[in-house]
Amino acid sequence: MTGTPARLDEKERQPWLRRLDRASSAHEKTRRQLDELVADARAAGVPLTSIAEHTPYSREWARKIADEIDRQRKA
Repeated sequence: MTGTPARLDEKERQPWLRRLDRASSAHEKTRRQLDELVADARAAGVPLTSIAEHTPYSREWARKIADEIDRQRKA
């Protein structure tokens, strides 16, 4: 049977929201580390094609991310 799940009251919802907050925070930190590593790898001469093969990014996204990290570092 498919239906809408019962609505949680505030007390039941709070543990879920705290877990989501922690997971989101950890994800942001890890994502930032990966983005910085992409920029460092490109600066070291690793081809964008190789970076794309070892990350969840396409070659174009790896380039955009590396450009953005480089821009932030120079600011």
